[in-house]
Amino acid sequence: MRPTPRLGQKTFLRQVLINLPKTAPYLILRAIWTASLTGTYMLSKLLYRCPSCGGFDWLQDAHCIHCHVSVALERRTRLAIAGCSAPIAEWYDRILAMQLPVDRQGLIYKSDAVRLFKEVSRGRYVGPGGLTAVLYGRQFLETVSAALYTDRIELAGPTGTRTVTFAALLAVTIESNVIILVHRNLGALFLDFENDSGKKWEDGIRRALADYRSPEKIVEYFPRIITVTKLRRLPAPDLVRRPPRVPDGPPVPAKSHPLYALVRLIVRAMGEKWLQVECSGQEHLPHRGPAILLGNHSSFLDAIILEAMTDRNIWFMAKNSEYKGRFMTWFLGLAKSFPVRRYTVDVQAVRNAIRVVQSGHILGIFPEGERNWDNRLLPFKRGTMRLVLALGVPIIPVGISGAYGLMPRWTHSISRVPVRVRFGAPVSIEPVPIAAQTEAGIAAVSKTLRQSIKALVLPD
Repeated sequence: MRPTPRLGQKTFLRQVLINLPKTAPYLILRAIWTASLTGTYMLSKLLYRCPSCGGFDWLQDAHCIHCHVSVALERRTRLAIAGCSAPIAEWYDRILAMQLPVDRQGLIYKSDAVRLFKEVSRGRYVGPGGLTAVLYGRQFLETVSAALYTDRIELAGPTGTRTVTFAALLAVTIESNVIILVHRNLGALFLDFENDSGKKWEDGIRRALADYRSPEKIVEYFPRIITVTKLRRLPAPDLVRRPPRVPDGPPVPAKSHPLYALVRLIVRAMGEKWLQVECSGQEHLPHRGPAILLGNHSSFLDAIILEAMTDRNIWFMAKNSEYKGRFMTWFLGLAKSFPVRRYTVDVQAVRNAIRVVQSGHILGIFPEGERNWDNRLLPFKRGTMRLVLALGVPIIPVGISGAYGLMPRWTHSISRVPVRVRFGAPVSIEPVPIAAQTEAGIAAVSKTLRQSIKALVLPD
């Protein structure tokens, strides 16, 4: 009889080989083969309508198939249409200013061939220092057609039609080209658009939802849909004024695993020599003790750059969906990260963040909650600002310039452009317990930190 291999041995090796292309060194190396600008067709993920005539499914061979204007991607931050050059953000604003195409039945638009998934639990994550979380995956349900109406989304498939009513919609966001909807009755649903722009659907759903909730104003769409009437105006009564704390456990490690330390050195060398990454202001990072690093987020590589170019370890939250297989789960733990479900209020991720700071480490947060699409700073998440206020540790603002041109959200390739990282002086914030926080206080700290980060971002 053939000897039985040890349990998981072959599976782990297979996961290493499968997931190797997802590690940081590979992503940097890929720049060698993808250093040139990507074609304009990739922009259709963001610019899903012609900014000139408003037609959908418009871009083909660097022309609009409806009004025939020419389109040229000058660089990843600028686009020329009919010879008129402007930042991509301005062309995107033109699209958002256009009316949604609503017919008499309230239908806005439809899409065929949408792969529908539901959320399933994949067990528990136990990381360094006892950081724990529940890992979630996606289970394929069926291929459906999606229809967006002024008050609902209908998903018609072989087993019937699922109706996602706006009245019970709890959150809406996008991950890659996948729309994530959290519904009170249907749970978390994932819509993978194969032949359409996910951004088009996210914008359409948000705009339709805003009209549906009018005159009540929506201030956030994830991790929960929050309206102005839900904001806290006064502190809660009977306050317990103490900083947030979680029970002590195994120490969160300060030193890096030798393998990760080697990877970090390789990435730093490649970043400096090949990707032209320059850093300044590192003296503002404390040599020891807790702090929060707060920066703008315009590229998938932002966290990799910050972690590689600093001497102290920075702990970041990573999307729960990235923890696939034994290898990636193990490697992400080495890379000083822990999971977060960004489409819902993730209490365990908050507890892990508190644990990191409580152990005297630097917690890295992108307060926008997601990568921006057009190189403009998004509003800061209220949950992040509440955590920052409650912890009361020094805040280190950081501005990352050029990363949008390096790898914007609408493409998967890397272009060799200069990247500048500037760390600012620490910002001290008086701690305010969660129950004592008000909307005015949250808005004030958000404004202060936003101004600090914007001052560090250089113009393109």
